[in-house]
Amino acid sequence: MAEREQNETKRFPDVLTLLAGIGTLLVSAYVLTDGAFHIPNPTWLLAGGALFVGILMLASSLRKR
Repeated sequence: MAEREQNETKRFPDVLTLLAGIGTLLVSAYVLTDGAFHIPNPTWLLAGGALFVGILMLASSLRKR
């Protein structure tokens, strides 16, 4: 049992799949609202992406090795 736990590694989500899923959600929100949904300013998207990466880096540094 202990050997099995040591061989298993934690896997993180695939970044490409995550971005495709987010894009799909944005497109479906646009279609469902008949175009009333507007994508935010690109600078806000860039800031949100930087915030997300920062949180991931912080969480990565806090995890036990």
